[in-house]
Amino acid sequence: MGDYAILTWRPDDQAARAPLQCAQAALRRLGLELAAVRPGFEAWRSSLGPPSLWLSPDEGGVVVGQVFGSIQEAWRADPLDCARALGRETWGRYVAVFRDQAGPARAFFRDPSGGLEALAWRCGALTVVASDLDALLEAAPPHDLAVDWSLLGAALADRLALAGRCPLRGVDAATPGALRWLDGSGEVMAWSPGAFAREARPDSPEARRGLVEAVDRAVASLARRGPPLMAEVSGGLDSSIVASALAARPEIHVAQWLHYFVEDPAADERRYARATARQLGLALTEAPKSGAGLDLATLSRTAKAIRPSGANADAHYDRDIAERARTLGAAQLFTGLAGDTVFMSGGGALVAADAYWRRPFWSAGLAPSLSVARRVHGSVWSIWRQAQAARFGWAVRSEPSPPRHLASRQRAPALHGWLLDLDGVAPAKRRQVRHLALQVLVSGRTLRGQVLDLVHPLLAQPVMETCLALSVTALTHGGDDRAMAREAFRERLAPEVRARRSKGDLGRHYGRAIAEDLTALRELLLDGCLVEAGLLDPTALDELLTVETLIWKGPYREIIEAVVLEQWARSWTRRLAGLGPRPSPERLVEEV
Repeated sequence: MGDYAILTWRPDDQAARAPLQCAQAALRRLGLELAAVRPGFEAWRSSLGPPSLWLSPDEGGVVVGQVFGSIQEAWRADPLDCARALGRETWGRYVAVFRDQAGPARAFFRDPSGGLEALAWRCGALTVVASDLDALLEAAPPHDLAVDWSLLGAALADRLALAGRCPLRGVDAATPGALRWLDGSGEVMAWSPGAFAREARPDSPEARRGLVEAVDRAVASLARRGPPLMAEVSGGLDSSIVASALAARPEIHVAQWLHYFVEDPAADERRYARATARQLGLALTEAPKSGAGLDLATLSRTAKAIRPSGANADAHYDRDIAERARTLGAAQLFTGLAGDTVFMSGGGALVAADAYWRRPFWSAGLAPSLSVARRVHGSVWSIWRQAQAARFGWAVRSEPSPPRHLASRQRAPALHGWLLDLDGVAPAKRRQVRHLALQVLVSGRTLRGQVLDLVHPLLAQPVMETCLALSVTALTHGGDDRAMAREAFRERLAPEVRARRSKGDLGRHYGRAIAEDLTALRELLLDGCLVEAGLLDPTALDELLTVETLIWKGPYREIIEAVVLEQWARSWTRRLAGLGPRPSPERLVEEV
């Protein structure tokens, strides 16, 4: 979806004149167009896939983005009441900005799917709420703009630290589903996944129909009519389900059904992608995944974003998608991202723990443990003991252990807003909520995102809410990978895909890419900003970045995440040094 910027100020405040002119000039250079003007208010948006705008009749707010449902009926004068009503009565990919009448913005709400970025800052008397427009931030920066090294350290320990925070001081961000106040008082969750997870609905024919309807509704609503789109067909269950929903809509023009493959028996999924294509009658395009290194030069180009991007780790893929989109004239890319989480993959003791949840430990007998044990080839008694421990909260970690290459124990990140309201939610459902929060983070500036609208329909609010409200037993049939989804979409899925329980393992592919660039990676990280700031331990990092460690331990994700944060930190350290001391609002007025 295209970029946007909402500029607000008090019309009679002369101190807003200089930063407003700087912001307007930057937006024109970026190619954004002025879409709405009111006293003390301007809305700008990109002409490429422009987001829609809705202005409240009382001029107390604006909603930008793609909204399904009646904003008019959900609108309230009180920002928190309005955010809750929007989360309850509408869905989509949008941001709502609330302001005093003829005054600056005072709060903003980001929809629960996090489909549209929302960042806010004050430059003197001007308040800005915008998408990830780094050039706008440089043109009209807050006076205290600086890298938040403490938050970067927390992000190295746990990616969720970046969910509702921006590692640039002076810039506010919001957790999806939260209302962020701009007076420094923080955010309030207006939408909670826990409210749905507590329902724990059982499997039934009606529930399966509801699941299919939710996916079909999300796909049909999010697909634009007119310009062609692209769709990924990975060979997995999730992308096959999304492809089936697209294929069922003849009015949707899919210019290319795209499958990326690697020449590795452990990772090659062409057999399953071809089966999906045969089942749905699709013309599949197969493209080899690049075997080259990480392409640090391309990664550095997306490091200019206001927030580090979790979506640009595979630079070759990113660039290839962008080039294909330009050639095809495609406007959107549909993926099956997050299906593992919403449909609930895997088994394990937590699944059995949910079956015993809030019941006397003897009442369900050993049946749930036996079901899981069969799936994971484990001992019934071992599964039962782990399930009871998880049920009572004994020896269960809700967050991952910090990586060993951190320089010191970084501060614990603030608890993610989605994890604050999980009282009464069973253990495996808690894990599902956490993993969903991580999936929503897979966004940010990418090369493909500058050409295409990236659409992940399985993260749409109706799909998330439907799956959150189903019990783990319903979703997995006692530990079977995405069992309910397999049954619900049975008629659409190729038999090979429906029966498949494995996934392509790209570990060796990314391991080779890292190994090829190992010398450059060592230089980048060992002599980098994160080591200099005391966030990474150079001794542990030196041991991590060796061929032997890559072969035996395969810490690919940790290395790539460190590279993304390092390049982002370098980019902003240089840029902030180039900006020099930020003038005071009074100085800005004098200069103009």
